[in-house]
Amino acid sequence: MLGRLWACLICKIKLPAVWANGMKKKEKIIKLVWLTSVALILLVGIILCLQRPRLEIIEANKEIAKMAENIRAHYRNRPDYWGLNNGEVIKKNLYAGKMNNNQIIGKLNKVIIVGGDAKGGQVMPGQRNFMLGYQKLNRAECEQLASFRWTEESKLGLISLTIENNAGTYEFSWGNKGLPLSRSRAKRHCGEENSIFWTFE
Repeated sequence: MLGRLWACLICKIKLPAVWANGMKKKEKIIKLVWLTSVALILLVGIILCLQRPRLEIIEANKEIAKMAENIRAHYRNRPDYWGLNNGEVIKKNLYAGKMNNNQIIGKLNKVIIVGGDAKGGQVMPGQRNFMLGYQKLNRAECEQLASFRWTEESKLGLISLTIENNAGTYEFSWGNKGLPLSRSRAKRHCGEENSIFWTFE
């Protein structure tokens, strides 16, 4: 009987220490779970921010879409785009960016090329399409512009997308694993310095 009482007394003395150790372990686990959760949330946020186009990229695409819409509306009652180039777009006030030294400057603070080819040459008689594009794009700008998801309305008349750099020229059209480009596919084709051209009809 005395042995049992003694054992119980020892238990009563040691029990609070056991509780304290248990509470410390629980606090450590809770802190670890909390820190892990915060780290995961931050990581997901960073990944989403990196994948989401910058505001300038969104505005640059809107600008290209608006210029294409203006040009198509201006030439709607004509059989082709004969005579279209940078000068004609400026003269008829069809551009969506700002003008500097007879050049159209877009949202990326780079010159927008307009015409029948990648050099901004005049559209020739009978040519029923035209090109709008940017030159001297870095890798990130190229990837984001090339993989940008156009709205159903803004992609009307868009025939193809062309990426040019030191590695080569890559043209993508609708269907057959062409447009729209995924970010990973755009990454494979973008280099250190790039030009991107959109062809519209």
